[in-house]
Parts: sequence; structure tokens; C-alpha cells
Amino acid sequence: MKSKKYYFIVVVCMVLFIYITNIDKIPKEIILFQDESYEISCLKGIEMNGDNLSTSSSLFRNLAKIKSSVVGTDSFTVSAFGGVMKKDVSVNVLPATSVVLGGDTIGIRLYSEGVLVIGEMPIQSIDGSWHKPYSETKIEIGDVITKVNKQEVETIEELVAAVNLVEEGKSIEIEYIKNNDVVIENITPIKSYDDGKLKLGLWVRDGAMGVGTLTFYNPKNQTFAALGHGVSDLDAKDLINVESGLVNIASVLDVKKGKKNSPGEIKGLLLEEFEIGKITGNNENGIFGEFEDNKRYFRGRREVQVASRNEITVGKASIYCTVDNENKPKEYEVEIQKIFENSSDTRGMILKVTDEDLINKTGGIVQGMSGSPIVQNGKLVGAVTHVYVSDPTKGYGIFIENMM
Repeated sequence: MKSKKYYFIVVVCMVLFIYITNIDKIPKEIILFQDESYEISCLKGIEMNGDNLSTSSSLFRNLAKIKSSVVGTDSFTVSAFGGVMKKDVSVNVLPATSVVLGGDTIGIRLYSEGVLVIGEMPIQSIDGSWHKPYSETKIEIGDVITKVNKQEVETIEELVAAVNLVEEGKSIEIEYIKNNDVVIENITPIKSYDDGKLKLGLWVRDGAMGVGTLTFYNPKNQTFAALGHGVSDLDAKDLINVESGLVNIASVLDVKKGKKNSPGEIKGLLLEEFEIGKITGNNENGIFGEFEDNKRYFRGRREVQVASRNEITVGKASIYCTVDNENKPKEYEVEIQKIFENSSDTRGMILKVTDEDLINKTGGIVQGMSGSPIVQNGKLVGAVTHVYVSDPTKGYGIFIENMM
């Protein structure tokens, strides 16, 4: 009798596990573009209820179809065993969108809001003694200095000038941001033995420069997106809080080929005469901004529909990037090997470069190719984000819907 109870409990647990797993596979949020449809298949006994769902069933499975005809938000409920298991799913319908493909190598200049603290160093004073003025405060790496004596500072030069307006031996009021909180403290600068200037003993940075790839340009509102991941400070490891920024076309000078355990790199020269846009945002999905009257630059470029993650399939695709001194985006073949349907970050799919021409030029995916648009079945589905350090022919891509 005990063994029968045991097997009964095991069977019940297995059934519950199967149903829980099946429900868990259904995403909590579904993003569709207008007039796109999406199908969900689940086990018999799992019910799906919502205003814009059409459902059907077979012997073992239930099937629901969502048709996204109206832009906006909606939801439906997934449940089993009379509501004992229940899950709410949101549906966001975006306008059907077409954009101009990027693939251009771009020079990126970011200017942060305030001055970022990236290190500390004792100061030797005029009398030869050593001091740590920063120890008077709770300021640390990753904090952002925004004001000195109530005067706003946005660059290193402005910080140095503000600190050196006070008399030697007197403290200054410093305002900084720590974990999104504003902190105000006093600190006494030290006159440096090296150059006679007043210093706080802090290493700081006021922005970043680098090379990446443009993902798309939207001619309807003259906006752009690039990189597919945010720009973080190498020392503080945090996303740079962008006050402003510029994007210029960059000329490819050289490509360091990627090898196993040694990522490659595109080396580019920012072309001052080809400023094509202003950066207004930097978040985990990329950098974003506006182009000002640059339609001529994109004249004759291919315009494609944007696809949701639901349309992506394992198989052949293409990426567009600029990796030689012709400085024009070219199409290269890749294979989408795996799709993480519930991904909300920069790793939505795994790619493998199969194009021998690109492998010969770069070894695969290299630094500077982040943002390269991924196209499948004539639609923009994502952008390259990261490379496998152990295998430069493989890397990750973000879903384009996340960047949109």
C-alpha cells in the first residue's frame, strides 16, 4: 500500500512538473509589430483566455493565436487545474516599422553628466608629506561629481578650475551622486608638490570615445540606434550617464584578427567632417540619438521591415558591417544557432559566422562590430553584441525589438 502511495505521489509530481514547465515556457511579455500573428501551443488542460485570442485544440494540445491588428497593450491569462496554476501575459503591439540598415563603422564620443570618479591616489604636499583628502568623505569609485561650491562641473577642466578657486587650506563643498542619491560633503584640497595646484587625490573621467557599428536609421523621425549594448566605464564598470554625445563616420585603418582567447579589434579614425548625429541616450540596449539633415548620406540605402523575436528562426541570416578600407557596409553570411525566446538582455541569440571572406578578414566577430545589423528573410531581426572569447567565429545578438 505504501509503495502504491509513493508511486502515486511521484506520478502527480511529474505531471505537475510537466505542466509547470510548459506554462513557464510561455513568455510573460510578448512584443509584436502591427498585423503580425503569434501562436502558442501548450498541453491539453492549460487554458488561455483573452479578448484577442483565437483558440483551437487537438487530442493532446491547445493552440492559441494572437493577431496584432491594433497598436497598444493587451493581456491574456494562462491557467491550469482550475486556476491553481495561473500566469498573466502582457502583449505589446508596436507600429509596423521600416528602417534603413546601418553597418557603418562609427566614431562615438560620449560626454557624461558630471565627472566620474575612477580611482584614488595620495597627494604629496609642498612640505613633502602625503595626504588623502578624499578620506574626509565617503566618495568612492563609481560616484559622479556634479558640483563644487554649488558650481556645476561637467568636464575635468571645469573640476580643476573650480577646485583651484579656493585658498590653500580651506575646504570646499563637493556635491556628488552615489547610487542615484545626491550627497554633499566638504573636502580640503592639497597643494601638490609636483605642480603647485590644489588637488583632491581623485582620478576622474568625463566621457568616453570608441568605435562601433551603426544598427539602423529611422528616416521617419531621423533617429538612430547603434552598438546593441550600452557603453560602460572600464574602471567603474557602470553605464556612462550621458549628458551629450556625437557620432561621426569612422574610416577603418586596420583590423586585428580575432583568435582563440584573443579578441580582435577594428581600429578606426573618426572623421570630423562626417558628423552625422547627436547621442541622446545610453542604456543596456545600445546608444541612441538623432540625425540632423543627414538623409543624403543614406540615399539609396536599403530600407527593411523590423521583425519581432517571434519571426526569428534557427538557420541562415546575414550581418552588415564595415571591416575594410573601402569603408562601405557589406553583407556577410552567418547562421543563427540558438534563440533565447525569453531573453530581455543583449544575449537573445547565438550566431556563428560562416562567411569565409569575413573570417579571412577578421577571424569572425571583433570589437567594433557591435551593432552590426542582423537580417533574416529580408527583415531586421537584431544586432551583434558580443563575441565568444574561446571562438571568435561565434557570438551573441540582441533582438531588434529590444533596441526599438
